[in-house]
Amino acid sequence: MKLWPVLTGAALAVALSGCADKGKDVPTPTLASKVAGEADTLRQPHVSGTITLPANVRLPPDASLTVMLSDASLSDAPAKVISQRVVLTDGKQAPFKFILPFNPA
Repeated sequence: MKLWPVLTGAALAVALSGCADKGKDVPTPTLASKVAGEADTLRQPHVSGTITLPANVRLPPDASLTVMLSDASLSDAPAKVISQRVVLTDGKQAPFKFILPFNPA
């Protein structure tokens, strides 16, 4: 049962990585950047979603959340990080919303 969220996340990462292009590198946001008020991010291509955890899972107050979009389309090469977001949770608990901008070129 605990393996299900990990497998779901891995399947989502693989599925989304096939939609990406291997063009220019996209600068990633800085640590502790917030999702709210990012109107400029929504004007460019992005992946957004919500991360939920089982009710019995509690994060420590100093936890950080990392969401990464990777291109794993080449089977003989390591996955290339297309976009990444790292946010400090500041003691908050799930659900967490995220927006990952990326360059489609």
